[in-house]
Amino acid sequence: MLNKALIGIVSALVFLMIQAIISSVNTKASYEFSVKNTIELKETLKIKLNDGHASISFLPNGKDAYPSRFDGLFLRFQNHYYLLGFEHIGKNNSQLMFNSFFIDSLRTGSAIYISGSNYFCSNNNAPNVLLGKRIVN
Repeated sequence: MLNKALIGIVSALVFLMIQAIISSVNTKASYEFSVKNTIELKETLKIKLNDGHASISFLPNGKDAYPSRFDGLFLRFQNHYYLLGFEHIGKNNSQLMFNSFFIDSLRTGSAIYISGSNYFCSNNNAPNVLLGKRIVN
């Protein structure tokens, strides 16, 4: 009885992973989100998802701010994305990172980015919900 339950659980997990891999391999999308902190300062988050590879760049416009960039792999469950890869901050700093976020494209051509953590923004007051647009390739 216990063996049948374990076989069912393992087969469900394998099915979910296969679905996430197929979904991420078939994803080709680019997004651009921006935040205006003041009149002059504008921070931009660019996300490019292509065949299971994620490329994210955060471009701050502050004097002491360093641009950060992420390169790695992602899994996709509907509109939820799970990333694993290396984040490069400035010229010499890089670290292994895992993160997840949610992106939904609206009918108007806009997009919503929701993240549980603001890993790219050095400012702790940065919003976790961003509005932007989907860039058509």
